[in-house]
Amino acid sequence: MTLKTITLSLLASLLFTLPAHAWEVGEFKNGMSREQVNQALKTWNFDKTLPVGNDGLFAYDLPNNPAGRRFLFTFCNDKLVAFDQEVEPAFRHFVVIASNYSNLYGNPLKVIPYTSVVANGEKSLLAMFWRRNSDYIGLKFVLFPVGEQLSMTWQVGNNCWQAPR
Repeated sequence: MTLKTITLSLLASLLFTLPAHAWEVGEFKNGMSREQVNQALKTWNFDKTLPVGNDGLFAYDLPNNPAGRRFLFTFCNDKLVAFDQEVEPAFRHFVVIASNYSNLYGNPLKVIPYTSVVANGEKSLLAMFWRRNSDYIGLKFVLFPVGEQLSMTWQVGNNCWQAPR
């Protein structure tokens, strides 16, 4: 074989082995059906699971549970296309995670600064998204009048809404 043939063969094999949409967090991976997500959630023993509109599923622990987990699953045509996991809200955590993502994936693809007024005051959001192959990995920090929220998100392009969001 010539060097050119070997190089082309290696490139072709790499292209065929790359996943089209590959994010996977724990046993949750994009493309899962709502039923598969519900089955996987049974082993996590969340305190509550409830539907959010037609395309979402929210699994969380009650405030007195020390685990304090909060997962949001978003579906498009019954396929999982986004997963959000809340973590302990602290700006320090935001900086650490953003730094780690930047070291892994480079500069963010998209940064969203947003401020609005809600019923009890001002809400400010800073979201950053990185791209890895066809996946979007994001980090969102939200300041509310009475608290804050920090979540990591994994998304994939879909036909229901434009990723990342």
